[in-house]
Amino acid sequence: MQGKISIIVPVYKVEEELDRCVQSLVNQTYKDIEIILVDDGSPDQCPELCDQYALEDNRIHVVHKKNGGLSDARNAGLERATGKYVLYVDSDDYIDVDACERFMSATDAQDVDIVVGNAIMEKSDGCEMMVHTATPTGTIYGAKEFIIRAINSYQWYAPAWLNMYRREYLLDNNLFFKKGIYFEDVQMLPRVFLPAKKIACMEGTFYHYIIRDNSIMTSKKDEKKKNDSIRNLREWKTRFDQVEDIELKKKLYGMLIKMYIHECRLYKICNREIADIDIGFAVRYGINLKEKIKAVSYLLLPKLFIR
Repeated sequence: MQGKISIIVPVYKVEEELDRCVQSLVNQTYKDIEIILVDDGSPDQCPELCDQYALEDNRIHVVHKKNGGLSDARNAGLERATGKYVLYVDSDDYIDVDACERFMSATDAQDVDIVVGNAIMEKSDGCEMMVHTATPTGTIYGAKEFIIRAINSYQWYAPAWLNMYRREYLLDNNLFFKKGIYFEDVQMLPRVFLPAKKIACMEGTFYHYIIRDNSIMTSKKDEKKKNDSIRNLREWKTRFDQVEDIELKKKLYGMLIKMYIHECRLYKICNREIADIDIGFAVRYGINLKEKIKAVSYLLLPKLFIR
């Protein structure tokens, strides 16, 4: 089954990296694509560069808009998209030239909601892999099976650019990004996976995630990042409370505990930020013994655990 893929690229202050990204898209072996460059009010030469790319390839469309942040740019791209599937690519990253072809192959000629991919994280001191070994390609998974397998293997990844999505699925479930926050992909993670009926997995890596020294991941921690991170997890808790399947809910709570302890350690939080996450909750729902011990240790002695 064929179908057009809309590739949405938010663009902001990436003069040096933009061409590498765009070239990886226009040279895709799968030709039925549209590339939507969303100029998010970039103050450099990016708007002109985007317009020039559009003149050179009629598959490229440019949206110029007032600066609103990554979420707003992605949302604007989704509203403009016309393809059967949607792929998000950040403008300082790039993808393999056969990525779209392999994504379409992974659908196995079915109308899947999500096709999950794999990535290489490229840092100044080396590379790390972001892969889904617990959910091999060649199988169509329901949301419950995929999420449980992924959480058990520490492979339920948040980045929106890691997956290809059926456009109608995103629109039918109002899966637009929350604006004005850090870590919008984390906020989106359960929203995008829990309603899915069919999830497929791609073979091999396709995405090259370039971690720059001034990226959100490497930049300094501040109060808004801490508050947004905890607020996201509170939203997770509210959403997970509504899950009716007991086995799935238990696993989701386990993921919530793991993320909560990680963020508390990262931001040196010693106060209880999510009331329901206490020692009893951690013992009941921790993903495994190791995660239960970590959570109980933090909840008993937060300052010592953080040190």
